[in-house]
Amino acid sequence: MRKLFPLFWTLNLRICPKSVAPRAHLGYNLVTMKKFVSLLTVVIVAAVLAVALAACNNATTQGQLVDAWKNARPYQRYTYSVTDSAFEGSEGEYVSVITYHKAYNADENSPAYNPDRVIIGGRTIEQREGYLISNTLDIKLGGVAYQYVTECYFILTDGSNYLLPYATHRSEKVNGKEFFSMDGTYNGSSLAYTLTANGESKSGNIGLNSPYYDNNEFHQSLRGISTFGTSFSFSFNTAVVSASEQTSISLTLSVNGTETVSDLPFPSVSKDSDGNEVQNQTTALNCYHTTLSRSTTVTGAAQTLYYTVDPVYAARNEEGTDTLISTSYDDSKWQLPHVLVRIVEPYNDADRNPQKVTYTLKEISLIP
Repeated sequence: MRKLFPLFWTLNLRICPKSVAPRAHLGYNLVTMKKFVSLLTVVIVAAVLAVALAACNNATTQGQLVDAWKNARPYQRYTYSVTDSAFEGSEGEYVSVITYHKAYNADENSPAYNPDRVIIGGRTIEQREGYLISNTLDIKLGGVAYQYVTECYFILTDGSNYLLPYATHRSEKVNGKEFFSMDGTYNGSSLAYTLTANGESKSGNIGLNSPYYDNNEFHQSLRGISTFGTSFSFSFNTAVVSASEQTSISLTLSVNGTETVSDLPFPSVSKDSDGNEVQNQTTALNCYHTTLSRSTTVTGAAQTLYYTVDPVYAARNEEGTDTLISTSYDDSKWQLPHVLVRIVEPYNDADRNPQKVTYTLKEISLIP
């Protein structure tokens, strides 16, 4: 079962040992699972907020990325159900969390004093102001539990560009035992990484051309595109680090029109044609229908991603116990731009039958 953020899978496929079943994964690496397991290695994660993420110079061909979460600090969480067409019902859950952090400052006499440092992949960094994107995919198949975790810390801005990837991490576990992990740090136009797979370690550097995104979380960065539209298309680079491949690849995101995703399993408020407020038990969101594909040819097809056309508005209730959602303009609520609503990842099973893994948004929360 290829899990999580298929969109990243966009086509960089890596084969995993059969003992590591799911094809789960967040990032642009295709995780092919189910009996024949091909894992989509970290490419976003995209998501939430994905999360997922940022281009090196953060400039696309149509415009510059913006801080997509500036009106929603300090915390956002997006939860998705995960289903595989080869199985009945939901088999897992994917959670994408975006957390804002102030710059680390150890000077107690400074007005910007902040002794809290960010922890990513078990290591501590002395961060500049920015966001930590953390994604977790949990699934259980045939009595075996699989967990995929990806994290990336993004510097808010360098003065001219937004959402610059700084530190990245990914781990994969089966029944609680880790079989793959990767930690990396971005420096200018390269990623320095260390990976451990099946007990063996390897380190190296991958050069990247601009614009580039972090492979673990780029789907969330894409929410910051300022020129999203029905004819939008652009290419970017990302580093793929898996047990079998350590390289830079080119991905292309293309918008193919709009489509309404209905019956999302969370309540919301909207307005009718007369401007009257309507309470909805389920939610429908108008989305950009986008495809993500890899420039090189590999087994598989492009992933499909659905980003909302209009912002989703969210706020905590007065008790601080629940998050209220509105699909109509509401200046009393935070504006969440281009929310990632659904991801569809096609794959062929062991018998070469076409299948797909679908990630569908089921909750938005502003409560840690």
